[in-house]
Amino acid sequence: MLDRNKLFLQIQNLSKNLFPDLTSESNIAQEKLDEINTDINFIKKVELSNSSFLIPSWIGNIKDTFDIKNDLQDYSVLAVDGSQVYPDRNVSGAGCFLINTGGCQIHYSSQSKVSFFSEPQVFLIQDFLDKNYKISFSRDLVDLKREELELKKLFEISISNNIDLCFVDGTIIFWPLEGKAEEVKDLFLKSYLNYLNEFYNNKKLIAGYISFPKSKEIVNLIKLGLCRFDFAECIACHRNYTDFPCKIIDHLIDTQVLRSFLKPMQRTTIFSSNSKIIKEYPNHLKPCFFYLNVGKEIVRIETFDWIAKDINNLDFICKVAIDQANKGLGYPVVLAESHEQAVVKGPDRNFFYHLIQKVALEQQKRLFYSQKSLKKRGIGV
Repeated sequence: MLDRNKLFLQIQNLSKNLFPDLTSESNIAQEKLDEINTDINFIKKVELSNSSFLIPSWIGNIKDTFDIKNDLQDYSVLAVDGSQVYPDRNVSGAGCFLINTGGCQIHYSSQSKVSFFSEPQVFLIQDFLDKNYKISFSRDLVDLKREELELKKLFEISISNNIDLCFVDGTIIFWPLEGKAEEVKDLFLKSYLNYLNEFYNNKKLIAGYISFPKSKEIVNLIKLGLCRFDFAECIACHRNYTDFPCKIIDHLIDTQVLRSFLKPMQRTTIFSSNSKIIKEYPNHLKPCFFYLNVGKEIVRIETFDWIAKDINNLDFICKVAIDQANKGLGYPVVLAESHEQAVVKGPDRNFFYHLIQKVALEQQKRLFYSQKSLKKRGIGV
């Protein structure tokens, strides 16, 4: 049970540090950003630096902004989300898990319409182990499988219902695979890229929408500008120094820097991610991103090289994102509704395990519960 009195006292004691004043950091960042934005040699510094943080590529000037006209006509938009019930480690004998994919599609016209779907799928743990004996099962595999099913459903519906734009809730960069064993990468990355290639072959637009992004890639560019060396050498710097000029702005994120010049109904220039996993993507599927001020907040939109090369595609994605955010009072309606269709709540989770227990009884199989699990189900005195 939470002791609220003790919690209140701790919050009071920490109150001065809960909301740090970042004005000084922000001013330094803005000044340096203005400098590197017009420095014709800065691109060379980026290319020749060996930094320990993620640095993007970009088109034009870093501070370029582009106005988005509010002239959107009829359009259709689709979003698919997913959730899961992991195998319960407190229950032995039930070797399966649940993934629920849910979605929303909206067609705006003189006769607008909306439709929803929710599709549960149960998978056996053994199915994963049978595919490759080197793979050991973990919760991460459930998450990776969920992402595969989301992409699959997104593509199938976009084709069958002629959708104009598909939104992904979050990133389209498969960060979780970066540190995985090659066997896991082979199992999932090829599948992901195959679906993304189908979007390309059928010229179906797809973009990731990230609300309140914590990304720091533009901040990292500013950190390079603050570097004491002509070309950054992070390893040598940390070996020989104890103070680091670049760390002055460590507490900032990109959106805090962008607020000073990115106005509502504007997007930034196009940036390209240079994360390690990107090397596995074919050129036309290389992820890129930009920031968009939808009014209530600055969001990060991610898409692919073949889409970003067409200014009409970019404008359309921006217009739909802004329109959806306005209709959803700050957050896209289609993404919010897809989440509601996909989410598996507590009672649903209990129902899933109840069904497993029922089937076990019918087949005269035994489920073994940990003492911790039994204790939670009914506390004795």
